[in-house]
Formats: sequence, structure tokens, C-alpha cells
Amino acid sequence: MTDTPAPRRRGRPRDADLEDRVFDAVLEVYAETSWRGFTLDAVGRRARVGRAALYRRWDTKDDLLVQALEARSPLPVPIDTGALRSDLTELARQLLHGYRTPSGLVSLRVALDSRVNPELLAHLTRTLNRSRILAARTIVHRAVERGELDPGTSVTLLLEIVTGAVLSHALFGLSDPAPSDDDAYADRIVEVVVGALHGAGTVSDPKHKSQSVIEL
Repeated sequence: MTDTPAPRRRGRPRDADLEDRVFDAVLEVYAETSWRGFTLDAVGRRARVGRAALYRRWDTKDDLLVQALEARSPLPVPIDTGALRSDLTELARQLLHGYRTPSGLVSLRVALDSRVNPELLAHLTRTLNRSRILAARTIVHRAVERGELDPGTSVTLLLEIVTGAVLSHALFGLSDPAPSDDDAYADRIVEVVVGALHGAGTVSDPKHKSQSVIEL
């Protein structure tokens, strides 16, 4: 008795690189059109993917956009060097290097667009932004626990000073700097910020913790 051969499946074979092509197309289309011109159909044309294939995988354009950013903008490498200064410097370096990538630039544009598109903002907050914010705040909380910062230090303002300077540098600095230039800038900005905190009395020597509590 011979085995009956299994019937062939109908339809086209699965496109192994479809997702990669779609995510690449997402970044290209969004960079060119922003949220208003960003559609699943536009992505499909750029990626050479049929409409049906796209809609089987992604229900809405914000689902597709967020998934593409998650895939192309992985979460920062966890930072824990054991000291506030080096933690903040590494955070600044990671942010600068990330902003230099196509996905980093698209992320900035998405952040601006989300100001007037609440549904997009809510989706981003639940995914990408939440993890990044928590990772950054952990750096400051650990510094307080080690006695490097006074408990009254404003976590939000401290991080805004560092990340805001980094963002400004990425937007208005040299368009194509060497990685070493970005690293040097990260060192300088953190040196200035930590030096200012020392002067204000918000940074303590872990061995001789200050008793002052200063809210930035």
C-alpha cells in the first residue's frame, strides 16, 4: 500500500522578507509624508505588497507605525555603570546615536505629530515611550539610593535638562558628525549638568550624604 501524497496548499508561498520590506517602507513613507500622508496603501505601494496582505497583518496605520518603530528602534541597552555621571553620559550617547538613524528621525516626527493626534500619542505612550521613560528615571532613582542625589531632586527636570540638550544638539548641530563628536558632546553636557547640581547642593558624596533637600 502506498501513501497518498499530501495535497499541495493553494495560494502563494509565504514571503519571508515581507515584514522587513514593509517596515523599511513605513520609515520611508512617514519621513516623506508625515502622519497626514501616511497610509497602508502608500506603504504597500512602496514595499510592493498587496493591500490584502497588509490588512491581514495590521488593522490600522498606527498599529503598523508603532510596530515598525519597535522593530527598527529597539529599546536602549540597560544602563547601570554604578555612578550617576557615567549613567547619564551613556544615556546621552544612546539618545544621540539613536537620533542619527532613520528610525530615530521618524520617531521625532511621530512625537510632534502625536501632539495633534491623540490616538497616536496614546499608542506610543503605551509602548515605546513608557519603557524609555522608566529606564531613564531608574538612573536617577538609583543615584538617590546610592546617596549621590538628595531625595528632593526633581527627577523630571534633571532628565529634561540632559535629554533636551541632546535633542537640540541632534536637531541643530552638525548634520553628519563623527560618532566621536557625539560622544564628546555627551561627556560635556553631563559634566555641565552634574557640575551645576554640585553647585546647587543636590549632588552628594555617597560617603558624606548632604542633609539638604533641594527641589530643582
